Amino acid sequence: MVTAQIIRSTRTSEGEASLYDWSTPAPPSQQPKPKPGRRTRRLPVGSAISFNYVAELLKEHLPPSSPMHVAVALLIARAVGTSLRRLSAFTDVIRSLTPFVLIKAPVARFEASVGMMLEDGLLLPFSVILEDVAREGSLSGRFRDSRSSRQQMRLHTLAGSSLMKRDDRTIRRLLRTAMTDAAEPILVADETPTALTPVITETADLVVECEGFDRSMIADLLSLCIGVPSDVALNFMKMKAFDPQSLSIDDLLLAVRPGRSVEEVLTVLAMLVDRCAGSDRDGKDTEDAGEGRGRSGGGKSRAKSAEKEEAKGSTGVEVILPEPPIPEAVLVDTDSPPLTTAKGAPITVETLCGYGAAQAWTRDLKADLELWREGGLTWPEMSTKLLLSGPPGTGKTTFARALCNTLQVPLLVTSVANWLEPGFLGDVLQRMSAAFTQASKHAPAILFIDEIDNIGSRSSAGARQHDDYWVSLINRLLELLDGATKTEGVVIVGATNLPEKIDPALLRSGRLETHVRIPLPDVETLTGILTHHLGNDLPGVLASAPANRVRLRPAAARNADRQKLRENSENRKTAKGKGTAL
Repeated sequence: MVTAQIIRSTRTSEGEASLYDWSTPAPPSQQPKPKPGRRTRRLPVGSAISFNYVAELLKEHLPPSSPMHVAVALLIARAVGTSLRRLSAFTDVIRSLTPFVLIKAPVARFEASVGMMLEDGLLLPFSVILEDVAREGSLSGRFRDSRSSRQQMRLHTLAGSSLMKRDDRTIRRLLRTAMTDAAEPILVADETPTALTPVITETADLVVECEGFDRSMIADLLSLCIGVPSDVALNFMKMKAFDPQSLSIDDLLLAVRPGRSVEEVLTVLAMLVDRCAGSDRDGKDTEDAGEGRGRSGGGKSRAKSAEKEEAKGSTGVEVILPEPPIPEAVLVDTDSPPLTTAKGAPITVETLCGYGAAQAWTRDLKADLELWREGGLTWPEMSTKLLLSGPPGTGKTTFARALCNTLQVPLLVTSVANWLEPGFLGDVLQRMSAAFTQASKHAPAILFIDEIDNIGSRSSAGARQHDDYWVSLINRLLELLDGATKTEGVVIVGATNLPEKIDPALLRSGRLETHVRIPLPDVETLTGILTHHLGNDLPGVLASAPANRVRLRPAAARNADRQKLRENSENRKTAKGKGTAL
């Protein structure tokens, strides 16, 4: 649009003078007079197109600057300016084939903002595809459509908030994989207030960092975004004793709006800072640095965020403690099943009916668990992962509750639907990890994952949008299941109505390798279910049956009646046919 405006401005028609004339000016007497209402602009003699003129024209047509873009640009410029003596030290590393760069600014949402600007081509001369080294989703939190055919440069990324929860061995493995799989740059964006591990800071080719927002930076941002002179904004902040150190990029997006004065902007920013501080004092769940960007969690350690989320019960996991066993049992008459539990006794796997191989698996697990506690068996030698499948209502959740009472260990109930509730990939992955972490803390314990088919299968790639989102979820679940093999005391039980939708990798050895299908109950199973629920009331129910019950006729008599009905029907048809013929 700007280019077209320049071209149109230089055209002449019917002898009119151009609005922008770069030729040698004619004498004043020979210069045409401009039409009323039109203004002739002329560049200096012999000069090319003026840079200031282009800048003014661009400023007229471009939309207002985004506070997020300006804030990230100022933070990176400050980090480069304070960390390096020569700009060439920065450009030399960036121009190399596989640079390894760490950019640190302790400002909330810095990591995600850098990711979004990289994808939009606002930090580099081109847009890039971000590949997260830790496989936790894009740094920006956006979901890339894998069906896009556009060729773009790829960039390996890591978030500092994601690295805080990982040990040095894991970080070395992640970096080794990224450096050997493809010759691509690696960027670590860090918004955490604490220093990262030396595995990152001492091995990176370039480390640039700054202290975050200060008054001068906010004044420059207001000047660029809403046109307030920097000195005016700076004096106003000094007069109001405004401290921008705790501001987040989200705060700037909410407060710095076109048409607002500097007083209005700073009033809104002060309110947002006070609200955030008040939430911290009240013990409410506040948004840590970078949390909510749809990627990996807060500016503090993700493990700390998970602990806070777990403490307030928002991990989507319900903890159920086992009920103490009641050894009493009541025998009933010989016409009913031989044993029924006493009234008020907890449900156990032994009292269930119709579960077949799942009951045998439970007996083996109970015996192995005793050996494990005595040190006679290691956890990887045990079968501790089970998948239950069957139509709705067949008692998969009931089995998990009974297993809890049989093994006398806590039951942690979650589901894929609970994991997906936050929506953003980073939050979903964090909730998944928190469920397994919580199970480890209660070990020995059972982690029951309901609706596990909702996570989908990688074989259906292309069948739904945002395939990268679902593949990331499956990959993380595979990692967590493999990790559970090495985690002492965690029994995994999954439940599904549609086992054919589960990714085959989840059913391989070491994962949900034991698969038990629970069919709809038959007559014998229904009898056992009713017996269990009636408990001690069963003899009374049987005794209260009416004496004049309708008894079924013998099978031979019923067959004779059916045969007689068929003969009568055939005779009527024959008689009707003869009548029609007459």
